[in-house]
Amino acid sequence: LGCSNIASMSVQVWNQRAGWGMCAPLRRCKVPDLIPCRAIHVDHNDGSSSALSTVTRRRALLTATGALVAAAWVQPPASHAQAPSPAQTQVEVPFIRSDSGLLVQDIRPGQGAAPKAGDTVVVHFAGYTKGYQGKRIDNTSTRDEPYEFVLGKHQAIPAFEEAVGGMRVGGIRRVEVPGEIPSLAYPRDRAQRFTNELMPTKDGKIYRYRFGPQPAELGGQRALDFILDNTTLGDLNRTLLFDIKLLAIRPGPRA
Repeated sequence: LGCSNIASMSVQVWNQRAGWGMCAPLRRCKVPDLIPCRAIHVDHNDGSSSALSTVTRRRALLTATGALVAAAWVQPPASHAQAPSPAQTQVEVPFIRSDSGLLVQDIRPGQGAAPKAGDTVVVHFAGYTKGYQGKRIDNTSTRDEPYEFVLGKHQAIPAFEEAVGGMRVGGIRRVEVPGEIPSLAYPRDRAQRFTNELMPTKDGKIYRYRFGPQPAELGGQRALDFILDNTTLGDLNRTLLFDIKLLAIRPGPRA
């Protein structure tokens, strides 16, 4: 956009050296580099003012103002650009199916020691009935009571034995126990699942499982027993999900 000198009725072009154009007396206007400028000339000797009417000047002024605003807001300065959040840059680790059919996802690989058969492993875990309403079975971290078992002694269900046996201390692993592979999970036969021992809980008494991890609350055991006992449910509804963190290893006797 050029700048007009009202007194002489002529419009001067952009001054390439100074970068300024003369407007009315006692006023200057800055013309941005992003906006092209072309000369407009009105012959004041012919007595005609139609070439640069008031409407034309107003339209030109509005156009320049809009262009300035657009240039300022099209893209923020690089120094103020917002960095991507960790959630946007994090790449999700896929599940890997083991030879047994267990689905394993290492959320955070551990850097410590790896357990061996006969070692006592100490873990925090959270379990859910993934295939049916996603109800919580248990979460040991909420009450700070880790679950312990001896690896290789069949004290835990096969899915837990396999999952923890492939971890290192400090690691966090998510495992999905497919409902169509009952050999990895809790027995569906109640006689094989329970002992005759009652264990007290804060909300009642429940029978102890033969294989861990044992739900510590009545609500968690009921949710688990429901999907195992209900014959109207399909195998997909019996799928379980566990998040496991290996806290420590106590070495067992070595031969």
